[in-house]
Amino acid sequence: MTARRRPQGDDGQIMVLALGFAVLALLLVTVVVSATGVHLERKRLLALTDLAALAAADAVADEQYFAPGAGAEGTGGVPLSDATVRAAVQEYLAAHPDPAADWDGVVVLEASSPDGASAVVRLGAVTRPVLLSWVLAPWSDGIALEASSVARAT
Repeated sequence: MTARRRPQGDDGQIMVLALGFAVLALLLVTVVVSATGVHLERKRLLALTDLAALAAADAVADEQYFAPGAGAEGTGGVPLSDATVRAAVQEYLAAHPDPAADWDGVVVLEASSPDGASAVVRLGAVTRPVLLSWVLAPWSDGIALEASSVARAT
């Protein structure tokens, strides 16, 4: 009869260690992929905010545009108003929805013209992580994104 060799010391423990590292690596991948997705959604919201601010800077109320002396040499152009900036931002967002965006609607947080020559636009949205794991469970409701942009009318 042959004698069976008994496990000594750490024999068989490498499987538990390898399994632990594999789980840790998978959790790390889910966090990195989700963080990258949120970052890309924020960049997309920032681009939309820039375009909405540009559209708002080009918007001028008719009564201001056709007023006597508006846009004359040395007057600094036609002034913007808060109402025209907000209306232009709302109109731009309605006319240019982003089908690739993965957020739950866009909210206009601010649309104003503090000095009559620039349009300040702040947009907000909520996005969800791409991959959910127990590590990302606190953010399963979504992550609030906010972007702001200023465009100057010339």
